[in-house]
Amino acid sequence: MKQKILLIILLLSFSTAAFAQSSVRTQLVATTETVFNISPNPGINELNIRLTQKTDAAVEVYNLLGRKIYTGKLTTMHNAIDISSWKSGIYLVKVITDKKSITKRFVKK
Repeated sequence: MKQKILLIILLLSFSTAAFAQSSVRTQLVATTETVFNISPNPGINELNIRLTQKTDAAVEVYNLLGRKIYTGKLTTMHNAIDISSWKSGIYLVKVITDKKSITKRFVKK
């Protein structure tokens, strides 16, 4: 009798599953601070870059092959670049400040 009770206790202790639940919470911090806006997009003759705040900044434009095709300084809050000689296609416009660099896509018609 003692053996049966001991066997039942052992079976119950091994068959009882202990579940531990842990949850991981992730929080995405939105860093959507816009440093600049480009217009018109798509553009034909001129690319306008408007800074959202006054800061020293540089601009670099790359084609989709990764070649830098333009570099310059953004001296005012509203800057215009002549793109009439650029080929039609997609370009990456990178604005670099002392704190960060942000890249946006631009389409030349």
